[in-house]
Amino acid sequence: MKLSMRFSVPLWTLLVFSAFLKSSQAQNISNCATGTLNITTTTTTADVKFQLDSNCSLTVGGNMSEKGLITGLTPGAVYHIVLNCSGSCNVSNIATKPETVSLTVTDITTSSMFVSWTKPVGNSSFYKVQWTDGGTSAPVTVSDTFKIITNLTAGVQYEINVTAVADDNHTEGQSATVTNYTKPEVVTSLSAVNVTTSSILVSWTKPVGNSFFYKVQWTNFSVNVNETFYNIINLTAGVQYEINVTAVAGDGSTKGQSATVTNYTRPEKPGNISVTEGTNTLSISWILPRGNISYYQVKISNENLFTNSSQTMATTTSFTYLKPGRLYNITVTAFAGNLWNTSDQVSFATVPKPPGSIIFSSRSNSSLQLQWATPDEMIGAPGIIYSITYQAVGGLSQNTTSTQNNTLLSLLDSGTNYTVTVKTTGPGNLSSTIVQNSSFTLPNPVRNLIVSPESTTSLNVNWSNPLGVKSYYIYLVDTYNDTGGLIYSTNITNNSISVLNLSPGTNYSVAVRTKAAEGSESTVEKGFSYTMPKPVTNITVESVTTTSIKLTWSRQNDYKPSYSYLVIARQSGSEIKNDSTKNETYTFYNLTSGELYTFSVFTVIAGVKSTEENTQSYTMPEAVSNITAVGTTTSLSVSWTLVTGKVSSYSVVLNSAGQLVNSTDVNNQTTNIVFVDLTPGVIYCVQLITKSGPFQSNSSRVCDATFPNPPGSITVQSQTVNSINFTWALPQNMNHNQYNFSVTTTNNTFVTKDNWFLLGNLTSGSPFNISVVTVGVMGYKSTSVTTVNYTRPFPVSNLTQTEITTNAVTLVWAQQESKLSYSYWVQVTNESNVTVNELNVNITNATIRNLRSGSNFNFTVTTLTADGTQADPVTVSYFTRPYGITELEAETINTTAINLNWTKPAEYRADYKYRVATSGCAYKNNTLEQETIQISGLDPGTNCTFCVSVMAANGIEGQTVCTSQYTKPETVQPTISGHSNSSITVTWTKPKGNVERYSLYLTPNTTIQSLNSLNTSYQFENLPAGRAHSVMLTTISGPFNASSELVTNATLPNPPGTIEILNKTTSSIETRWTEAPLMTGANFYYLLTYTSSQQSNNSTTNTRMNISSLSSGTSYNISVKTVGELGFQSETVYVYMVTTRPLAVQELTATPGETYITVNWTNPPDYKNSYKYFLSWNQTNSQMQNLIVTQTNYTIINLEPGQCYSIYVTTETSDETQGAPVMITKCTNASPVTILGCQGPNDNTAQIILSCTTPHGQHTGFQMIVNGNNISATASCNYTISGLNHNTIYNVTVITLSHGNPSIPVYRECSTGIAITTIAVAVSVAVFLILFSVLIAFIIYWKRLAKKESPDIQIESLR
Repeated sequence: MKLSMRFSVPLWTLLVFSAFLKSSQAQNISNCATGTLNITTTTTTADVKFQLDSNCSLTVGGNMSEKGLITGLTPGAVYHIVLNCSGSCNVSNIATKPETVSLTVTDITTSSMFVSWTKPVGNSSFYKVQWTDGGTSAPVTVSDTFKIITNLTAGVQYEINVTAVADDNHTEGQSATVTNYTKPEVVTSLSAVNVTTSSILVSWTKPVGNSFFYKVQWTNFSVNVNETFYNIINLTAGVQYEINVTAVAGDGSTKGQSATVTNYTRPEKPGNISVTEGTNTLSISWILPRGNISYYQVKISNENLFTNSSQTMATTTSFTYLKPGRLYNITVTAFAGNLWNTSDQVSFATVPKPPGSIIFSSRSNSSLQLQWATPDEMIGAPGIIYSITYQAVGGLSQNTTSTQNNTLLSLLDSGTNYTVTVKTTGPGNLSSTIVQNSSFTLPNPVRNLIVSPESTTSLNVNWSNPLGVKSYYIYLVDTYNDTGGLIYSTNITNNSISVLNLSPGTNYSVAVRTKAAEGSESTVEKGFSYTMPKPVTNITVESVTTTSIKLTWSRQNDYKPSYSYLVIARQSGSEIKNDSTKNETYTFYNLTSGELYTFSVFTVIAGVKSTEENTQSYTMPEAVSNITAVGTTTSLSVSWTLVTGKVSSYSVVLNSAGQLVNSTDVNNQTTNIVFVDLTPGVIYCVQLITKSGPFQSNSSRVCDATFPNPPGSITVQSQTVNSINFTWALPQNMNHNQYNFSVTTTNNTFVTKDNWFLLGNLTSGSPFNISVVTVGVMGYKSTSVTTVNYTRPFPVSNLTQTEITTNAVTLVWAQQESKLSYSYWVQVTNESNVTVNELNVNITNATIRNLRSGSNFNFTVTTLTADGTQADPVTVSYFTRPYGITELEAETINTTAINLNWTKPAEYRADYKYRVATSGCAYKNNTLEQETIQISGLDPGTNCTFCVSVMAANGIEGQTVCTSQYTKPETVQPTISGHSNSSITVTWTKPKGNVERYSLYLTPNTTIQSLNSLNTSYQFENLPAGRAHSVMLTTISGPFNASSELVTNATLPNPPGTIEILNKTTSSIETRWTEAPLMTGANFYYLLTYTSSQQSNNSTTNTRMNISSLSSGTSYNISVKTVGELGFQSETVYVYMVTTRPLAVQELTATPGETYITVNWTNPPDYKNSYKYFLSWNQTNSQMQNLIVTQTNYTIINLEPGQCYSIYVTTETSDETQGAPVMITKCTNASPVTILGCQGPNDNTAQIILSCTTPHGQHTGFQMIVNGNNISATASCNYTISGLNHNTIYNVTVITLSHGNPSIPVYRECSTGIAITTIAVAVSVAVFLILFSVLIAFIIYWKRLAKKESPDIQIESLR
């Protein structure tokens, strides 16, 4: 910059800044005048170069020079300049230029740049910032060393200049310049518009602003293109590719944000389809020539409108539950994403099912009628036939077919087995498995059947062979009873059989059939016969008396009412009686007692007897009467009278208590017997038995008893004050259960079962008499036994001490029923049971002295009667008291324990114990043996009182000694809660026990706060946000204190500022927020959360984030919070319902009409029910029209014919977030011409002149077609068609042409005219002919007139 000042001195002074400085002595300018220096100067940064006259000098900032150079100045500073010429001086100000700044550009976006620089060396007052994209712009001034330049155009190169201004606010230094491009905007409408198996054609819309070229990237490849489309080739079929397109600025390196589209290549067409057939399944396999797929869809159908499909990742699949025997059409479609490729259709059939089981519905000796069920699921199947094969064993195989499910096989051999097979044959000549069955024709019946009886349980059956007998024939023999019921059936191969196991006396019929095989039997031949009856069974003698015997027997299982029985009785081989009866019982009377008889029984039917059945039996003998029995203590004499009748012997039986004692057999002439060595005092019973054969008769029982023995001597078992318990020995050789005792006292007699007796309700100390006898069975008594004894006195009661000292015990007691003769014996023993004192007293108290302290003594007092009978002794134990301890001391161990120590008492004993009573901090009683104890479980921080007593072995205590001491207070671990961004609240739980006060320490602030014992919280305020703080709490009680560990927590961080949405794509949302305030120096980061159907989190230390991998067209709630020390989080800042852009529609097509265009598309891949579509269109350079639709098609009406329209379809979410628009250009059809007319003028030139009304809308011309031949397009529909033939009809078609489809044709039939020369000739000839005809007519007329004949031709006037 040049600073111009004019001086009166005619010279030039150049001031130039350089890097070399030179100093000179400053001049005193106090006498110089202030004004304008009439000199021209030029300034630089640090020196001045000039030319002066020899009588002038120049001083700048105290540096003077006469040689034209002043150095050492500060850049950008203001200096006094003094010009001195011949002692005359003038003063003014001059500023050096500032240094050049060092310039940096960062944070470049599509519309802004952050420019920063360092403050230059020297001085500067402010900075001028100017930027330009090639045009001009006004500079702005800033005092900071940075500037955010906004509102820039994307992708444009900007030159930015920053100039420092000196302290005089107008002298500028050299500008620093930097050139940068803004980032280009992201391309829009990126889509795949044409996809093949190996290529994807992508196109996009040029972004707002500038861009130099585009970088297209996919997989590991990239290419730079200048167009807004690119066809990517050599791709793999069926693979998903992510394609990124990035706009690049003119410097070739500055890139905008990439736009991304993801698309599959079309998969290859599957081929080589093969199948494995089943009855209900088709297993299909195929080959994919190359590439990948997402999945296959296999479709199967048939002519019955059956359709099914299967989706699989493999190259095989199976269809089940198909109908057998049907033809199916199959296609395989490979899918990759939303693209597909379908194979050629192939046809395969399922295997038909076999028919149902073969059933032989009827048979004869020469034919078989068979039928079968239609196979499952084969009803209605087309083209089904059945193939039947049949063959006899060893014969030829024969075949036949049927379209029905039955057939008749005839001309067969009788009794012969035929094997028959049937199979189903369906489409594709596929056959089912065969169904097989076999059957015999029927055989002939047997001949000459004869049935005859053989025994009582069998029949004999014979017959002759049937006609045409075969070696494998068997015969079925069935036997029926007289009611027609089958009772026996068997199969044999010979011609006779014995039918066994029949019922006797029963009429039977026998049927015989010939059997060739199972189910192949002849007709029946029958015969009849009877069996013999059975003999009776189970003959039993039911009852026997002395003169009669009753017989019974069982009916036969074939019993019949016609049966009767013959009964015979024999004695010693001679028949004495016979009789006949219809019953199965019979009684023989008037028999002799004790005699043996033989009995026979026969069954008789129709005069036929059964075999004989026999049995034998005695009659009963008579019983004995008149029996007597007489006993002693050990014997019993028995006598009786002899019986009448027959007796084999007598038996005398002696029993006692149901047990056999003796049994003696005597001859039939004995009448008495004596039993000896019996037990005294027992009842014996006698019975006589008479015997004959197996029978005997018992007499009545006769009983008597032996006498009992006396008891043993009487003794006293026990005595009490009011009873005597006597006992005695049991009598010898006697059962104790068979006798009692009779006890006689002075006043009464008692009976008892026991061998003791308690004589009660007596007076204490008195004598009593008693006698005892044995009482046996039947009341028999023994001799008596007697004795005399005394009762005992009562023992003393309420024996107790009234005073215990360290060496004496005083006792006192009471005496019940006291008598003057009673005395008391007092005995004292020590722990070793050694008697230390004895005395006899007549009173009820005593004092025992000279005892050892703290020792245990037993004191026994016994009451004595006058004769020395003693009462029960009564004993009590007492300890003398011990002496007290000395020198008790207490020492605190911890918060709950204190140690106590003391010295043993006088006369210390090893069995001494100490009782320590604790109060004040706990209420405890501890018992111990040593002279020291640690008392635990005390209340912390509390003043405790301890009292120690010496205890003898029984717990008696000596003198108590007490002392006091504090426990240490508990340590309390505080917690920090109630966080805010400027305070923390410290809380704690009051510890166990007692605390007199608290001391709270905070670091790093080094604050100590003293609190009383009632506080359990304290809040520290005015703390910085997001910082960690540590707290220590000390409890104090008495002389003790306890400190906690340091507890660290933090204040909450400050929340970030408002969230700003910078950009949205189909899969990302770019956000930015303001930094959290007052967090400098704190450790923190930001936690960003975005939520749709699920929640996701991201953390960052920056104030912006691009959220990627999102679902398109989806609303997200986004929040940001600050996370500081210890993970504490600030309040959350929200932005709600931020929606990603939806994906673009697919397969956009347009079908034009004359005044409308129908637009169709498919939903985007991520289609949601809330989606709608923003449909817009316009003509070239015309205003855009639009509307919202929800369906995937729309017809745009009221359009101009022949006009081209750009149509855009944009997916729009419910909150009106739009995806990339998809554009298609389509022209409406041209409008046809109207009022088409044509003329063919008569002229020498054959032509048709067309005339029409110009059609509506736009058109580019008209196409004329004459008789199917095109004529060059014309600009107007008013047109003359030439080159035609005269007088000819032509079919003329006119079609309106446009940029779109042509109009519908307009047809007309037009005729050309006649040539003028032709018309003249025709007229001449016509005139000539007319004149010639008239002439001839007149000639004829005149001739006839001349001959006066009527004329042949009548000429009339023409009308």
